[in-house]
Amino acid sequence: MDQAPLLPPPPPGRAAGVTEAELLRIALAAARFPRSLPPGAVPEAADIERIARRFPAFLAARLDGFARLRDAPGFDAALAEWGRRRFGGPAEALARRLGIPPRAGLIAAAALPALGGMARRDLPGLAALDAPGPGPVPLSRLFRLLVFALRLRRPDMLERVEDSPGAIADWAVVFGLAEHRLWHLLPPADRRLLLAGTATAPPLFLRAVLRFREDLRALAARPPLLREWMRDHAVREYGIAPREPAPVPARPGLLTVIGPWRQVLGIADDCFSACLALDSLGCEFEVVGTRVASRIETDRDKLARLAPRAAAVPRGERVLFCDTLFEATFWALAHWPRFAAFRRADLFAPWELPALPPGWEAAARLFDGVLAPSAFVQRAFAEAGVGRALRVTSSVELTGRHRVADALALRRRLPLPPGRRVLACVFDASSWLSRKNPEAALRAFARLRRQVRNVTLVVKTTRGRSARGAARRLGALLRGMPDVVWVDGAWPNADVEALLRRAEALVSLHRAEGFGRNIAKALLLGRRVVVTDWSGNADMAAEPGYLGVPFRLRRLSDRDYVCGEGQVWAEPDVRGAARRLRAALVRRPLVPGRAALRFSRRRLARRLGRALGVGPPG
Repeated sequence: MDQAPLLPPPPPGRAAGVTEAELLRIALAAARFPRSLPPGAVPEAADIERIARRFPAFLAARLDGFARLRDAPGFDAALAEWGRRRFGGPAEALARRLGIPPRAGLIAAAALPALGGMARRDLPGLAALDAPGPGPVPLSRLFRLLVFALRLRRPDMLERVEDSPGAIADWAVVFGLAEHRLWHLLPPADRRLLLAGTATAPPLFLRAVLRFREDLRALAARPPLLREWMRDHAVREYGIAPREPAPVPARPGLLTVIGPWRQVLGIADDCFSACLALDSLGCEFEVVGTRVASRIETDRDKLARLAPRAAAVPRGERVLFCDTLFEATFWALAHWPRFAAFRRADLFAPWELPALPPGWEAAARLFDGVLAPSAFVQRAFAEAGVGRALRVTSSVELTGRHRVADALALRRRLPLPPGRRVLACVFDASSWLSRKNPEAALRAFARLRRQVRNVTLVVKTTRGRSARGAARRLGALLRGMPDVVWVDGAWPNADVEALLRRAEALVSLHRAEGFGRNIAKALLLGRRVVVTDWSGNADMAAEPGYLGVPFRLRRLSDRDYVCGEGQVWAEPDVRGAARRLRAALVRRPLVPGRAALRFSRRRLARRLGRALGVGPPG
């Protein structure tokens, strides 16, 4: 019998169930990231500028909705202040003369950089703006909003015309609409009035162009010649292009995976694992990269495996984001028309704290389903009001390189005296040193070393020396500590596995983990793990090699972790960790547990297939 997907069909529209006020709060949280957004935060002019700079397409798509928004304290004041900075004075007077609400005009001005690349189909509230505005010339509210936006964004226009509504409108018709590629957004009635006129009135474009073309003024009394010029020259000379941009057609059945798929990052490993699982299901998919810092290295293995699936822009009818909630939301806001066009959008994301940050709960509800790598992460999303939060444990891919090759590769990278017993502490220093907490591992090792001889702690970091603040802190911690080796670099996965095979145990006294990929990898390789017994890795507690360290919870500030203010994380007991490190050094073979099944690609594929409704049934 066919098994039903875990997630039912999504509701219509990406923003279904999310109010305009919540959408504004999402944009505000994204604009202030990585600072937390307090529950009672109100927008400021600087926030409007950040949103306008980073997410103009989102503002454009919500143009009419935000213009009618009533329950957003501080929004009007922030818009007005932003307008004063842009306009050089109050914008209300011009808005009144054009017959538009000042708020709507200011939002149109903020969204102007994105409007030229959008089509009418991308702007669901546009029909409400097509109605004629007040005054003797029945041009639409949308036209008036665009005239206002051009005046606000283009103060240089006043070098060519006087500051009056008629002159500004004429400049917008002749130059502004074409320069910002806005003609295609105008409703047909506007285009007829501007370009064709009526039986009794000439095209308004002719009246406007006469303001700037002395050579045509002699024809003002000869309407037939003016119309002839209009027919033969206006479109070519002034770049009038009423055609909409051609849409990128969605391919039925194609799934787009969006994430940092080619980088040396933990979240990139999650994205890679998901792609391999989808490939094993025979799913038709493509991968689109998200923006990452230039200092993040490219993983050659990922690039070689997934490059044939890479696409510059998404063409799928549905999407799976494999990234943090933050980055997935940034992508959605920056590409809002495309995001809104997906038939379904799911998110496969980690999170390292017990709850989502204020302002981000509604962002999680933009997605039809959230797939979490651990029960800890699943609870955080479920408590934020996400209706479909599922635990889908990521697979952990091993390279399977021969052990002799492992030993040779490790010897080249890290010469250790033969017979030396090794403990490994492996982490990415760019993933918040305060969270990875190497200080606790070093203190626990210092206690162990007083009791056990012939043991070395290898601290393997990625980007530990390139992150200046982290490098200084880590260097200060390691200075003068005997039997501790610090090695840094973006190693291939095979070399990291070689280190874990060489070690007696992995130590990770982190304060929080969403999943714990290195912990899972060590368990898969038959090694013991001495880890803080809290957060995402607690799902692995039943594995035979899992040695959990007791902890206490403490409250965070914004300085401790990104958007972490008011939350809690774990402080591991260093004495308890030292005792477990000593137990880990007992030479007793491990009885294999369920790690090979728990972290297998086959299991992930089965869960992903059911959750997304892809692949063969059953």
